[in-house]
Order: sequence, then structure tokens, then C-alpha cells
Amino acid sequence: METSKEERLQLALDAAQLGTFVWYVEDRAEPDQRMLELFNLPSDGTLSLSAALTSMIHPDDRGRYAAAVADALDPAGNRELRQDIRVLQAHGGYHWVAVTARANFEGDPPTPTRLVGVAADVTGRYAAEARRAFLFELSDALRSLTDPLEIKAHAVDLLGRHLMASRALYLDVVHEPDSDYYIAERDFHQPAVAGSVGRYRADDFGATLFAEVRAGRTITVTDVSTDPRLSEDERLAYPATGVRAFVTVPLVKDGSHAASLTLHQTAPRTWEPAEIALMEEVAERTWTAVERARAEQELRESELRFRELVEVTAQLVWVGRLDGSVEFANDNWLTSTGVEPAGNDHRSMLFIAAHPDDTDRLRADWAAAEAHGAAFEGELRLRQRTGEYRWFLVRIVPLHDGTGSVLKWFGVATDIDDRRRADDVLREQERRGQRSRARMELLADVIGELDRASTVEDGLRSLVGLLAPGFADRAAVTGTPDPAGIPIATGRDSAVTLVVAFDDPAGRPYLDEDLAFLEDLAARVGVALTGISIRQEEHRVALQLQRALLPRAIVSRPDAAVCAQYEAGSVALEVGGDWYDAFTLPDGRIAVTVGDVVGHGLDAAIAMGSLRVGIRALAPHSTGPGALLSQFDRFAVDVDGADFATACYAVYDPATRQLCYASAGHPPMLVVDAAGGTRWLTGGRSGPLNGNVDTDRPDATDTLEAGATLVLYSDGLIERRREPITVGLDRLEQAATGLHDLPIEDFCARLIDALGTDHQRTDDVVVLCLRPPSPRFRHELAPDAHELRRLRRSLTDWGAQRHVPAATMSRLLLAVGEAASNAIEHAYRDRSPATITVEADHEDGGDVVVIVTDAGSWRPAPREPGDRGRGTDIMRKVSAAYERTTTPAGTTVKLRFSKIGPAA
Repeated sequence: METSKEERLQLALDAAQLGTFVWYVEDRAEPDQRMLELFNLPSDGTLSLSAALTSMIHPDDRGRYAAAVADALDPAGNRELRQDIRVLQAHGGYHWVAVTARANFEGDPPTPTRLVGVAADVTGRYAAEARRAFLFELSDALRSLTDPLEIKAHAVDLLGRHLMASRALYLDVVHEPDSDYYIAERDFHQPAVAGSVGRYRADDFGATLFAEVRAGRTITVTDVSTDPRLSEDERLAYPATGVRAFVTVPLVKDGSHAASLTLHQTAPRTWEPAEIALMEEVAERTWTAVERARAEQELRESELRFRELVEVTAQLVWVGRLDGSVEFANDNWLTSTGVEPAGNDHRSMLFIAAHPDDTDRLRADWAAAEAHGAAFEGELRLRQRTGEYRWFLVRIVPLHDGTGSVLKWFGVATDIDDRRRADDVLREQERRGQRSRARMELLADVIGELDRASTVEDGLRSLVGLLAPGFADRAAVTGTPDPAGIPIATGRDSAVTLVVAFDDPAGRPYLDEDLAFLEDLAARVGVALTGISIRQEEHRVALQLQRALLPRAIVSRPDAAVCAQYEAGSVALEVGGDWYDAFTLPDGRIAVTVGDVVGHGLDAAIAMGSLRVGIRALAPHSTGPGALLSQFDRFAVDVDGADFATACYAVYDPATRQLCYASAGHPPMLVVDAAGGTRWLTGGRSGPLNGNVDTDRPDATDTLEAGATLVLYSDGLIERRREPITVGLDRLEQAATGLHDLPIEDFCARLIDALGTDHQRTDDVVVLCLRPPSPRFRHELAPDAHELRRLRRSLTDWGAQRHVPAATMSRLLLAVGEAASNAIEHAYRDRSPATITVEADHEDGGDVVVIVTDAGSWRPAPREPGDRGRGTDIMRKVSAAYERTTTPAGTTVKLRFSKIGPAA
């Protein structure tokens, strides 16, 4: 059956996948089904030029296409439309569509009525052109590279960007007994993706997959989390490298897996066949380029190739024979240096051209290179025909024969003068930046030290210590004007002069910068020191006021020794609000108190004075410590500056040794018994004094053993920054245990020292101690005569507490002084000094027994003692009993004193 012309035409159009259309100038179209498909329209859709220009055609093509339509409808034109445009597709991308049409006109003059044409999808053609363009760019880029590593890096960079991969790698394969290992020396990765340069065990990423790779088959993975060829353990290797999808193209050469080209994607990705084909092409081209580069490296010494290249290069090139003669020098050598190779060996012609200041170094380095048959490389200044010198990078490489002997020397000099000059500018800028940063750091250090300095003198010492040797070789501050120095204000009407010195001023061409910096530094330091001076004066006045507000003396009786120590904070220049007091109540009991007004400065000090006086005034009228603190709470409400305070208060009855105590938000009191055991008084506690009057504050009782020490203190003794309060309490407990056998004055003072910090104390400290008398006395002293005075004072205090008669104490002090003096003078003459121990016991019958012990060796008394050596006689006469025992371990003297006097 004969086919009509229309049918044959339709068959041809279908075979070519062409769409047809008739478009009328009133913007009405008659497209066929294929035309609707090309423009992503449904079978019942309509096609108009206005709609196409509005939403279907790529924005970059709309103006060009509209203009082409207008030209085709122009009777004066060629009446043809030929345009390639990009048309939006359902998946959001664009396809290239080639539109060809001819305009029809009617009437005279002719008027356009319609366009009749065809359209075809030419995306494949554009993709092929893009592929060809990419491969051309790749080949062109790789052709210019000679370093295999750079070739691999450039190839993966181009491929990764072209295919919009997250990461691209060229992996060399190393075969080892346990596995193949991939070596990635360079990679391409998107800015948000981590690099993956390193060494990787291939089987860790899927033994099944990489078996295919070793067999030379390309593998593609759309999503590693779902790929059935990966085990659960193998999938765990991928998240660490950020890989969700990948393609690997193996390069199997001579039957061995030699390398792989790999693309990674951080999200699942379906790899198009065209993309895989392109990767395989890139892999082969990269392998070829890498092998070519390697071959060129091996053949670089080829004479023919060398001569072809050196004459067109801008470098100076020469070849020297082993006998020293010049085999070849390119024209650039003579044009640049003017040194004739003829008549010179290859060494001397370089020495002649070199700058005189570089010649000695050049000769030494070149001699070493020749001696070892090694390459020479150095930056030298070579004289030019104009007489000037320019910097060159000179590299001379030996060519060895099969035995390792040198056959020739190949020299190349590359002009780097412009780079060197630019580098010099950059280095100078960097040096200036470094100097500026160093000065700013020094300024910050100085200001930081001044912020921590408590006195002008401390600040000046810190300034000098930071300036030398950190900035200058020497630095000093003088109180007299010096024309070579820089004045620094230290107060409202005072100043000093800063002088710095450099051992090598000529080596500091930037002294003007130094001077400007020092003047700025002096101005800033002057402001800081003036502030310190003003605060010092304010602190001195405030501290005097605070000490005036504290009690001048506190009660201390034979039946209860009381001692207090106050230490102002040494960092904070403002005084605090700590107070203490100890006084006798009308009924004979002893009241002790320690408290703290929160805050610093004169307001806190004045409030402290009011509270201390108030608690002393209220004490005789209170029924107990808890009631007193309740009354005190009401009193504190009306005291300016006492918005928040803590206090502890205790009443001690010497007759019963009973202690009644209470605490309002204050750290707990500590009791250290005569044996060194400790306990905290945690009863009788209530909240701080903060304006919310508590009318029912509790108290508690305790009994103090003879010789026990009650310790009251302010929080400044135990608190440290960034440290729990329990740590400070533990530290106090340990220190008090170690000091428990000291006289109460020494115990009080040494306790503050023992709890001192490595840095300056930032808060005031108060310690108040009360100790009932003990029947036993113990004192250790060093073998030093100056210690005897402290011993006598401690014994006197103990005797007064124990009511030892004055006459007995006089004899006891005389005898014990002689015993201790003898131990000091004789016991350690031939031995290393140790301590001397004095112990005393007041027995129930009234006798006092004293034992003096040393660990030395006494000398026998001389036959003719003269005016010396009478100590033993004195001890015998003033004591009721005298006994001395000497052993290799030391000497013990035992003395007994009775109320009825010495023995007859």
C-alpha cells in the first residue's frame, strides 16, 4: 500500500524526534505532541511565545530568542528563525532545544502571519561539546605539567569541579601482604568538606567491592548505607570520611591494580553513564600524563631535548664537563652577564659573575657539592651587562653514569630579583608587624602587672623586669631627672625617670619606633602609677581608721589565755569590714566574737566599728549567745553599711570550762585539743544578718578541755578563688593540728602564715584564739640563745595560767634557763643541730616537774671551770630535786619544784 507524502514526512520527523509547530502572530500556536514534550507541556497543553519567554526558556536566553523572532518577522530580513535555547524540564534542569522556522507573509506591503518550523532536543550535542571542551582543557592543562603529583592534583581538581563532586582523589596503590593500601597525596574537596589526604587500607571500605576494583571493573555506589555489597562493619568506615556515594575507576596495568580515580559525594547520588564514561576517560588520560611526566623526568637529561629547551627559556643555562670546560652556554648567559664562556671553565665564569660578597660562600658550597657529587642550589647576585646586580636562583645538578660517577654538570640560573625585592618588602612589613605585636604584648603585660601591683614600687619593679631583657638590654628607674630618660608620673606631684639601654644601637635601625613606643608606654604607666599612688594613700588612711575601730587590747586572764591577730588584705587597696573582740562579762565569764561586714572601704570599716561596739554593749544584757545575736540583728538594721554581715559569738566560763556559742552565717568555730585532735562546733547556727530580723536564733554548748584551743576566724583565712570552701576548712584543720602545742600567741600568728596563699591575700583576715590553761607545758626550741627569751615568756604565761607561786616560778625560770643554755652551748658541738624540748607538768599536789631533753652529747665539766660551768650547781640549789641522764641518744635533765622551796 502506497504511503502518502504526509505519512512519510511524519515517519521522518518521528525518527529524528523532531517536533513541529505553527505559531501565529497573535501568539497562538499549533504544536504537535513531540513539540509539547520538548517544552515540558502536557498533551492537552498550549504553547505561546509569551508563556515561553516568561517561564519556560532560560532567563539568559529569553532576550536573544525574542529578538530572533522579531528579526524573522521583519519583511526586510531573511525571514528565518534559527536559535538554540534552554528549556526548563520537570526535574528542574534545562535541555537544549534547537528551533528552526520560516516566517509567512501576506499582502502588499507584506505582513507576517505565522512561523512554521521544527524543534529538536540537542542536549546531547551540547553535553558532547562540554565533554570535548572539558577533555581539551584537561589535556591542555596536563600537557604543561611535569610533576606527576601536580598532574594528579590538577586532574582531580578539574574533574571534581566539572562533575560537582564533594571530593575527588587520584589514589596510588601499594600492595602489601595484609592488604592493598591507597595513597592519596593530593585531593580536591569542596570548602565544606574535609580533605582526605592520607593512607587507607582498601579492604576496610568493602572487601567485595574492592575485589571488583582489583579485577579492573568500575564500581558505583549510590548510597553506602543501603548498598547490599557492603557489610554492616564495612559501612562504618565511610562516615568517618564523610562519604555517602562514590565512583571508583581502577587502572589495571600489566595485570596489576596500579591506581584508582575516585569521586565522593557527601549525599546519596545517582551516577549518570556519561559521568562514569567521562571518569574512565579522565583516569586513562591522567595515567598517561603521569607516566609521561615520569618518563620525562628520567629523560630530562637527554641532550637533544635539553638543547631545544634552553635556547627558548628565559633562564641562564650552561653545561660543564668534568674537566671544567664549558660544553654549552645559552645565549641568555652572555646576554645577561656579559661573561664569555670561551676561555673560562664553568666554575670560574660563575665566580666572575657573582657578587664579591657572595663569592666566598659560593666557592665553599660549590666545593662541597663537587666533593660529594651532589646538587648545588643557592640564591646569588649576578652582575649584569649594565653593571647592576640581580638575584638569581642557581641550581647545578650532576649527571651520573651507571656507576654513580659524575659525567657532567647542568647549571640553571633563574632571575628571582623581582621576587626577592617583593619578599624583602614583605619581610620588612612582617618585621614591623612583629615588632608592633611584640610592643602591644609588652604593653598589655605591663598594664596587667600594674593592675596587680599594690604599690608604686611594685609597679616600677615589674616595669623594669618586663623591659629588660624583653625589650632592651638594660632598664632602670631613677628618682633624678636624666636628659637621656623618659619621665613617668608616679603621683600627683611626683615622677621618676625611665632609662633603657641597648648594647648594639646600630643593630636597631628602628630606634625612632622604640622611642615613640616608650613615650606612649610612659604616659600609660604614669596614669596607672598615679592611680596606685592615690589608692595607696587612701588605703593607708582607711587602714588607720579601721585599726582605730578595732579594740586596742583584749582580755587575757590566767584562767583563759586569749590572743587575736588581724591582717589586712595586701592586694585589695580598700580595707574590709572584719572585726574581733574579747571582754569579761559582769559575771566573770569571757565573751569572744568575730564578724565580717560584707564589702570594702570606709563604709564597711565604719559599719564594722559600730557593730563591734554594739555587740559589746548588748552582751551584758543578753541571756545567751543566740539571744544576743537576735538582739544584734535588730541593732544592725539601723547601722549604715551593715546590710549584710556574719558573726559568731561565744561565752566561756573558766570555772566549768563550758562554752556556749552561736553563729549567724559565719564559718564554724574550731576546737583543737591538747593532743592535736580537732572538732568543728556546728551547733547554734542561723542565717546571716541581712535586715530580715530573726528573733529566735539558737545557741549550743561545748566543754573545752584543759589546754584545748578555741579558734574563731573570718572567711578571709579559708576562702580562695575557684576553690570549694571545704578545701579551705580542711586546710585550716590540718594547720591547726600541726601547731597545737605552740604558745597561744605563736599558734595564732603561725596559723595565719600557714594558711597564706601563693599569691597576695585579697581579703582581710582575723583569727581569735581562746585556750584554758593546761597542767602540761611543752615547748621546742632551736639550739640558739635568742630562743631563750621566747621560752621564758611561754613558761611565764603558763605559770600564770596555772597559778604557780611567783617564788616557785622565779626558781623554775632560773633552773630551766640554765638547762636550756647548757644544751645550746654544749650538746650539739660535734653533731648536727636538732631541737631542744622543754616539758612541764603541774601536779595535783602543787609540785612542778620540768624535763629538758636534747639529742646531743654533753662534754664533761672542766676541772677548773673558772667563772663558767656553774649551771649544774645552780640547778641543784634552786630545785627540790635534780636528775641528769646521759645516753648516746642525748641528755635529759629532770627538775622538781615544790611550794616549800628547794631541797636543803
